[in-house]
This record gives sequence, C-alpha cells and structure tokens, in this order.
Amino acid sequence: MEAIGTLIQASKRLTPTLLTCYNSISESSKKVWLTKWKSRSDIERLFSPVHWGYTLQNVGKAYMADCPTLMQYDELYGIGSSCYWIELQVFGLYGASSSRESGIADGIRIFSQSFAQEVRQYKLSELMLFFARYKAGRYDNSYSSFDTKRIGNAFFKEFLPQRNAELDMAIRKHEQEESLRRRELPEGYVIPEGYNPYTWYLERKRRGEIPPVNQPVKQSL
Repeated sequence: MEAIGTLIQASKRLTPTLLTCYNSISESSKKVWLTKWKSRSDIERLFSPVHWGYTLQNVGKAYMADCPTLMQYDELYGIGSSCYWIELQVFGLYGASSSRESGIADGIRIFSQSFAQEVRQYKLSELMLFFARYKAGRYDNSYSSFDTKRIGNAFFKEFLPQRNAELDMAIRKHEQEESLRRRELPEGYVIPEGYNPYTWYLERKRRGEIPPVNQPVKQSL
C-alpha cells in the first residue's frame, strides 16, 4: 500500500514521461483484464451509464477497483477506444437532460476527444463516479440546458479536489482492513471509534484480552 500511496502523490504532478510510466500495463494486469473483459464491448457493458447508481453507492470500490485507466484502455483495445467510452458517458448525461438541440452529437464527439486526452491518467471506475455524480446534480442542479464546458469545469474544479480527499480515505480504510486480516480477526470485526488497528491491539493487550507471546490461551468452560 505504500507503493500505491507514492503513486497517488506522484499522479498529482505527472509529467508526460511519468504519465506514460505509471500508465504502462504490466503483463500480469494485461492478462487478468483481457481474461475478465475479452472484448471492448464487455468492458463497455460493465462500465456503462446504467451502472452509475451502483457506483454512487460504492465510492470506495470506485477508487480501489482493479481496472484500466483511459490510457491503458487504448492500449488494450486500440487507439480511439477511450474517446468512444467517454462519448457513451456524455451521451448518457445528454439523454438525462431536457436539451434537444440540433447538432449536439457532433459537439459531444469533439468534446469527448479533447476530454479523453485531459483525463487519460484516471481509471474508468473513477470517471464513472464523476459522471454519476454529475447526473445526480452534485455539480449542476439544472438540466435545462446541456453544456459540455460545464462538464469539464465540474471535473477539474470540483471533482478532483474531492477525489484527492476520498482516495486518501479509501486507502486508509484498505490498510486498516489489511491490518485486521493479518491479525486474523473475525470478518466484520469493527474497531471502536477513536482507535486504529495498532492502538486497539495495544489496548486489548493492556486489558489482558490478548495473552503474551508463547502463553496459551485460556479455554472457557
């Protein structure tokens, strides 16, 4: 998890060289992803606007999901795949709006091409969370008009600051769960408020609930 934290901090100041490095696909990840999603249509069905509701209910999973970034998506399924995926999301927003302006499709395609380049370092699941929140009115309370410029502004000025804070929380939660798992605590075990896994472990030792090393555990009658 330390490596993940380092990667996240670096992603906030990516240069083109670092961007390429962090978005390169390892052979193991490539094998796993192409096994899960054999074709582009497979991943489009899963990361589709119809699943925006599920994404809103599982924010932590959106940040920690094992899925490709837009740049990796192009590498897996061919150049242009990321632009088309963004189009699907934006058309989902357009379909939910009251706007029926003529020629909007061409505008969406142009926007999707430029937007996909600007957000290519983010995972599909993270971008899904943004589009789901936008659809829910988190960043725009009115669908009286459809404005792709507003979508871009909402992502960079409103969603990204939220992402940084929420991603840190998701990582801490994951680290806590891993710590509990390593100590072999029962599934569903909840640490009392005010403690972290280590301080709660020390507190339980102080109370005598955890025997010293090499001391057998007393069996209840």
